[in-house]
Amino acid sequence: MSTRTDVMAIDSAPEAEISLLDIIDNVLTAGVVIHGSVVISLAGVDLIYLGLNAVLTSVETALRHIEADQARASGTRSTEL
Repeated sequence: MSTRTDVMAIDSAPEAEISLLDIIDNVLTAGVVIHGSVVISLAGVDLIYLGLNAVLTSVETALRHIEADQARASGTRSTEL
């Protein structure tokens, strides 16, 4: 049996502190995709499957990505013709 004794140093300087509001702002600005799944099986037979797919972002960021995708798709179509 082996044990790891690695220790990560954390800068505790006041200027390195990040508030919850800063974290939420960064997540909503960039967006986050969460994907996960759990399978419960008994004797090799899958009994229950739970899946999660979630996107967390602001409406402004989502609209910006949708517009960029539409512009990219229309640019692709015009060059194919």
